[in-house]
Amino acid sequence: MSHRDLLAWSAMIGAYAIRGMYGEVLALAVRMVVEGVLPDRFLITRILQACAYAEDLELGRLLHSMAVRRGFMGRVKDVPVGNSVLVMYVKCGNLVCARKVFDKMVCRDLGTWNSMIFGYCRSAEWEEARCLLDAMRQEGTEPGVVTWNTLISSYARSGDLDVAMELLGQMEESGVAPDVVTWTSLVSGFVHMDRGDEALQCFIQMCLAGVEPNGMSIASAISACASLKLLNLGRELHSRAIKVCSVNNVLSGNSLVDMYAKCGEIVAAWRIFNEIPDKDIFSWNSMIAGYAQAGYCGKAYNLFCKMENCGVRRNAITWNTMISGYIRNGDDERAFELFQIMESYGVKRDTASWNILIAGSVHNGYYDRALRIFHQMRSHLVRPDYITILSIIPAFANLVASWKVREIHACIFHHNLEMDGKIANALINAYSKSGDLASACTVFDMHSSRSVISWNCIILAHLLHGSPNEALDLFCQMKQEGVLPDHTTLAAVIKAYGLMGKVSEGSRTFLNMANDYNITPDLDHHAAMVDLLGRSGRLKEAYELIDEMPLIPNSTVWEAFLTAAVKHGNVRLAHLAAVELSVIEPGDPRVQRLATTLQDLTGKSIDVPKAMVHNKGRKLDEVESCSTEIRNKLYVFSNGDNVGLEHTLAELNSVPDFSIGTLDVEEEKEEVVGVHCEKLAIAFGLTNSPHFKNIRIIKNERMCNHCHTFAKLVSKKYERRILIKDPKCLHKFEDGKCSCEDYW
Repeated sequence: MSHRDLLAWSAMIGAYAIRGMYGEVLALAVRMVVEGVLPDRFLITRILQACAYAEDLELGRLLHSMAVRRGFMGRVKDVPVGNSVLVMYVKCGNLVCARKVFDKMVCRDLGTWNSMIFGYCRSAEWEEARCLLDAMRQEGTEPGVVTWNTLISSYARSGDLDVAMELLGQMEESGVAPDVVTWTSLVSGFVHMDRGDEALQCFIQMCLAGVEPNGMSIASAISACASLKLLNLGRELHSRAIKVCSVNNVLSGNSLVDMYAKCGEIVAAWRIFNEIPDKDIFSWNSMIAGYAQAGYCGKAYNLFCKMENCGVRRNAITWNTMISGYIRNGDDERAFELFQIMESYGVKRDTASWNILIAGSVHNGYYDRALRIFHQMRSHLVRPDYITILSIIPAFANLVASWKVREIHACIFHHNLEMDGKIANALINAYSKSGDLASACTVFDMHSSRSVISWNCIILAHLLHGSPNEALDLFCQMKQEGVLPDHTTLAAVIKAYGLMGKVSEGSRTFLNMANDYNITPDLDHHAAMVDLLGRSGRLKEAYELIDEMPLIPNSTVWEAFLTAAVKHGNVRLAHLAAVELSVIEPGDPRVQRLATTLQDLTGKSIDVPKAMVHNKGRKLDEVESCSTEIRNKLYVFSNGDNVGLEHTLAELNSVPDFSIGTLDVEEEKEEVVGVHCEKLAIAFGLTNSPHFKNIRIIKNERMCNHCHTFAKLVSKKYERRILIKDPKCLHKFEDGKCSCEDYW
């Protein structure tokens, strides 16, 4: 064209704008101005929209200046131009200029308010967005469905779903009906925050309100079914997805593959996977994860190798899924091989890669290996996250790993990890089990948002360390702070009353818990009551409680009764408890030994399964042993070991026999198996550790009465603090006394 007027430029720019070719729009706009043609208020609006989508702030500023100079910003009819300038600044991330434009506008319509609210929501300035919502209503502009959806979806995406639900209520009260976008934002938000139950409740509310779900909302609901393993509901949603023709949509297809795989329907997952026409990385990862979780690591690996041939590049999640599958199925060697080679394939190991190896090693019982991986992770400058900490802490929640718990705690501070509820609770538990009650209390006191789980952790910590008074004081403090106890709390309270010998108070708590706290007594509460009655010697009442309880007694209940019968020297009732335990746990070697010993004492035969009768109730591969930590090194001792401590043992071993009236049926005599391992560990600790250090020992069998007396006398004679953890309790020996008060 020899001559291009405003109409020609507008037609060409409009054509590119309609097709979303914003780069071409801006290039044409610049050429137009260079040729001396200036846009009118309608064309400048379109060019400003292109600047917004292209995020071209520099050209947007020039157009804003042009609009002001040409008088397009000061009148009521110029609201569209003002809105376009406002949107341009918002999309370009310049909220300061956007707010200046907003404040200077003579007239604002609903679009103006929506744009400014969107800007604040996009920048996560929630309070400003809420203030604008209130201001627009005060100025007489009622928010529309877009306004509400902007706020609700932003809060939902950020994870603040309680506020999102509050806004939903306000939306309905204002007479604006939530649409499919509103409900889908909430459903997907709840799924993202792993709150599947609430996601499904929102989905049901949407259907009851007559809003037809779309593919996105159905896919989100299916994801909720996957996390909750609700196969039947997932199938119903599958049929609904077919009805709205979204089943072949990659988003719905991925959700269905994930749902069927997690529910164990691996054949159905594979069928859906094959029906997805344009599989993306999520499709492949979901199917690989499904096979790996089901234990079909070979099929998972075949897909893992095949996906790149199909044009889909493996990412870190793909590799992590395979590593996790192998280590969870016991093939540690293959998992470590994939971990080592993944970076040679151009995929960088992330924090999750290291977390999988740490968690897998802990799960498979390789605690020292987990710590080595943790150290390697830090040496590679990979920052641990809260999952790393939660994975590794349980591995060192024992007496001989106290220094490792402190090391991990220091790591939390070093990396500025937020001390959230789960980490704080894990630390309280770890410090307690490592024998450091003071540090457990410090973590609890510093924890600001304490839940009922936090209170339970610290109450149980005091019970483990033989401090029932402090446990009950914490229970009172907990109620004063408005935290309602749960079934774990009440079981601990009954146990505390038992340790203090307050039978009436414990019984009152047990009898009134349904009325006071709406909690029905379960097996833990009955076991605590049996312990409470048994400690006070009320064996008849304890047996009657077991006989009349509405639940089938488990091993914990009978263990409590057996301990009471043994400590009070009642052979008949101990024999009865051993019979019941032999039925519940026929493969337990300790139960075998008890059954055989009590049979000899009573002269009665016990109906023991044939599998148990082996070497007079003792398996050849079951050896009593214990471990102790000396100068950050672990030493293991077994009964009868010859470790060159004869002189020390001869000096220590002049202790009287255990108290009369107590049955010693838990461990074989020293004249049969040699010196008991805990004596060897105590002697080794005395000769190889400084006087100010505690002697810490973990034993895999219950301490016998003689060794218990031995430890008490050694602690008094040598002024040493000895901590021994056996399967029954934590013994803290100091000045000739034990924290268990000789009842374990």
